Amino acid sequence: MPENLMARHVIGLNWCALGIENVGDGNKFPLTEAQLKANIWLVKYLKKQYASIEYLIGHFEYTSFQNTTLWKESDPNYRTKKNDPGIDFMTKLRKRVKKLNLKGGSWF
Repeated sequence: MPENLMARHVIGLNWCALGIENVGDGNKFPLTEAQLKANIWLVKYLKKQYASIEYLIGHFEYTSFQNTTLWKESDPNYRTKKNDPGIDFMTKLRKRVKKLNLKGGSWF
């Protein structure tokens, strides 16, 4: 999807988030090393293109933003339980892009 179009990929944050979609779930179908490398490259590319990016979060972390100025979901009942891409994957990804100083994980 082109970077200049808004996607419907994460409840409450669509208006300000760039989504990276991976096939797999972190549990039954774990993400691969090739997917990790692709995500590392893509996160670095996006940060270079959009210096204002502050956060790197997994889909499972989206509800942490509910009481912030970034949250823009008007239906309080519209929530889903997400587990992707998984804590293990996000830990590895954050470690590999640490120099970008992106917030995420335990920042709330």
